[in-house]
Amino acid sequence: MSHSSVSVRFAPSPTGELHLGGARTALFNWLFAKNQGGQFFLRIEDTDLVRSKDEYTDQILAALKWLGLKWDEPLVYQSKRFDDYKVHITNLLGTGQVYRCFCSKDDLQSARDEGHYQYPGTCRNLTDEGVKQRLNQGIGFTYRIRIPDGETHYEDLIYGPITVNHGEVDDFIVVRSDGSPTYNFTAVIDDHDMNITHVIRGEDHISNTPKQILLYQALGFDVPTFAHLPMILGHDKKRLSKRHGAPGVQSFQDEGYLPESLNNYLALLGWNPGTEEEILSMDELVQKFNLVQVQKKGAVWDEKKLHWVSGQHMMQANTDFILESIRRINPNWGKGSDISYLISIIEMLKQRAKSLTEFIAQSHYFFHAPESYDTAGLKRGWPDKNVNNRVEDIQSVLNEISIWRKENIEKALKVYAAAHELGMGKIIMPIRLAVSGGLTGPNVFEILDHLGKEDTINRIETALNVLPS
Repeated sequence: MSHSSVSVRFAPSPTGELHLGGARTALFNWLFAKNQGGQFFLRIEDTDLVRSKDEYTDQILAALKWLGLKWDEPLVYQSKRFDDYKVHITNLLGTGQVYRCFCSKDDLQSARDEGHYQYPGTCRNLTDEGVKQRLNQGIGFTYRIRIPDGETHYEDLIYGPITVNHGEVDDFIVVRSDGSPTYNFTAVIDDHDMNITHVIRGEDHISNTPKQILLYQALGFDVPTFAHLPMILGHDKKRLSKRHGAPGVQSFQDEGYLPESLNNYLALLGWNPGTEEEILSMDELVQKFNLVQVQKKGAVWDEKKLHWVSGQHMMQANTDFILESIRRINPNWGKGSDISYLISIIEMLKQRAKSLTEFIAQSHYFFHAPESYDTAGLKRGWPDKNVNNRVEDIQSVLNEISIWRKENIEKALKVYAAAHELGMGKIIMPIRLAVSGGLTGPNVFEILDHLGKEDTINRIETALNVLPS
């Protein structure tokens, strides 16, 4: 693998879909690499052959592609590297830095019951004869690393200097009794072989770092620089999970969020550019990203803030791009309508929609007359039969307009309102309900202008026949 001044990696396990915490870790690694002119690698940690599934690998790769987090080749699969791990175990066994442990699960449980919360070193000083004897008896074993006395010091780019006394680290297992290597062991060998210079990951890995540094040293490898990212928290300040209703990345794609919006929001979870700026393109994020500005404390997931960020990106998005994106989700959207009509709808709605699916839902009445009316809207806008007389008058006023343009519609309705001493709300609400089925949306005069005179009059006629329901 080519060596660059900075090499980072994102290393998901394909035991589930890519969640928001994983996506944020991938994004921070990618931004750091791009900011430093380095490389961003991807490693699939699929050594758990029971829980790892190809469908999750495919989903993780698709989600990263959708987010635009392109990785450098080669893509590494741990499950294809078991032979590489075996070589290192043999070497460590030869130097005495790793030893065989013949303790059964029951033995270890008994030790815990006696108050030994760390492995008590039962097999640490077995003689060659003792080892041979147990091997001949066919007793199963694990491989454990022999932790030396002393301390491990490292400088975390986010948490600063960290010191761990080796008395707090037991002789942990590097290869299980079934021959499968453990996470800490494989991660160290892979990071070395992939020339990884910076390991940027969630703070839940802080407890693994001293163990991994000890393995780097035992294997004679250079130790990379570590940076531990704050957790993403739910509103209860506990780690964000499915119980908070936190969806995976796939659902944001399915709901038609723009990837730029999600990246922008994820970047602000635990990091800021040092200014008041909040709406940033991918290029701006790359330019401004710096690990020094990542906070230590957890960042709280805020759906309202995401919706605001997403809405800002939608407003800034190119209209043709939005049309193409909508058509990818729903190829039939606006079928049969002039392209100029579709573009004018997008121009109107992009001030209001946070996602493409919301766009599609909000635009429905531009193509189809409402089949039902919003209940809450009716209570406010069309509560009783008295409204019908007013709406019949308004219908007559609209019928008289010869040049159907929003300015003329607005002027005619304002004249009617003044003559009858009515607030504009009394006119706009029932008309909006009649043509769109609800009380939210863009300027009502613009809507009527777009629908055209005939469609507007017909929709009002339908509403007069069925409302109040």
